[in-house]
Amino acid sequence: MAERYLVRLGYELKELEIENTLAGLRIKMDGEWHEASLEQVGQTSLYALIVDDHPYELFAVERAEGYDIVIGWGLYPVAVGTQGRRPRLAPLGPGLTEREEAGGWVVLSPMTGVVSHLYVQPGDQVAEGDVLMVIEAMKMNNELRAQRSGAVKEVYVRKEQRVEQGSSLLLLG
Repeated sequence: MAERYLVRLGYELKELEIENTLAGLRIKMDGEWHEASLEQVGQTSLYALIVDDHPYELFAVERAEGYDIVIGWGLYPVAVGTQGRRPRLAPLGPGLTEREEAGGWVVLSPMTGVVSHLYVQPGDQVAEGDVLMVIEAMKMNNELRAQRSGAVKEVYVRKEQRVEQGSSLLLLG
């Protein structure tokens, strides 16, 4: 039996049906069924997506309202809603976005890359969804957004610094 979802892709709402069959995953969008598979590559934000035998590389970074999906040069903010719960695309690995620490939340790098833009400094107030910094990885700029409102207590990185996946970036209180 297919599960139904209402998915916001940017400003466009789509109704999807997703069905896991013996042959694999099927997705119905705009009245048409598509065969699909999605596999995480290691413990990274990189995924291999195959839709109707066409392969795609995508990055999926979880945020408060859903995900930021990067396919090729396109960035697709995706919000997914069901009846009272938000399903996950696939596990993004342990501790990729933040961890609780005495005094606040430590934001962790979801990928290996270089900090190309740093938009906050200690003492700044941020709202959920505000861009904190941009990390360039594989020639793509990835905006890291606040998952919650609060004050920036400490910034552990500087512009042009290389960071590894899981590195502490800043403390938000």
